[in-house]
Amino acid sequence: MSILKADFNYRKPLKPDEEKPSFGLTEGDPSMPNHKSFMKEVHNARESNFNIEDGGFELINHKSAVKNFYDDDEVVQVYYKEMSEYVQEKVEADSVYIFSHITRNEAEADSGKRKGGHRLVHNDFTTNFNKTLDPFIKEIGTTPKRIEVFNLWRRFDKDGTDTPFAVCDKRTVSEKELIPTDLFNYIGDEPQGLTVEIYQSAHNKNHKWYFYPKMNRDEVLMFKTYDSLDNPFLPTLHSAFDDTSAKKNASPRESIEVRAVCLYN
Repeated sequence: MSILKADFNYRKPLKPDEEKPSFGLTEGDPSMPNHKSFMKEVHNARESNFNIEDGGFELINHKSAVKNFYDDDEVVQVYYKEMSEYVQEKVEADSVYIFSHITRNEAEADSGKRKGGHRLVHNDFTTNFNKTLDPFIKEIGTTPKRIEVFNLWRRFDKDGTDTPFAVCDKRTVSEKELIPTDLFNYIGDEPQGLTVEIYQSAHNKNHKWYFYPKMNRDEVLMFKTYDSLDNPFLPTLHSAFDDTSAKKNASPRESIEVRAVCLYN
């Protein structure tokens, strides 16, 4: 199927007197009263030739030596090195740092053991991310001329069909629908006290969504979530979604994501 339709949860536009939205300080209302679902077409990205610099995302082939993506020690020791080396060679950055990872399991989401797919249209960072990085930049004693961040998303369940992951062509995004939102206790699976500013998005009828059907363990969806030189910065919005055409007995989605911070001196 080249195109399917699915619901995407967008933030309702802010009212004139509405406070800046935030997540992480209180338990979220599962009914999502501040959001509205829109039915969107989701195109098969395997039928196009996307790359990071144009649409903001691309599919890469990468075979990992990690045996168990639920083993945090193995992920930190093996996977971080694999991904940082791959990204550094690909984008020719002077240095690449990976600080955390999130391993998701759709079957374990209800119990709270792990996070499930994040069904909300968003981007991980805003133009203020450079301020979040300031303490780290000062600590390592460098003054980069450019900072980019890439998310690398890999699924490793058997079927590759449950709860797919969609990305929006950044060329169909505009500044007007982006809603800065504070995310408290950010980083990985455990609260760390760090606050970052993310973008939620109001609906824009021009948004064009894509996904890679039946991704496997040796494929990684790489997409850009921050670039200090982009003006304006138009992010690669993304969201999990429910594919109603998928088999009901498909293996629950299992995935891992890391964010690679790239410095150019």
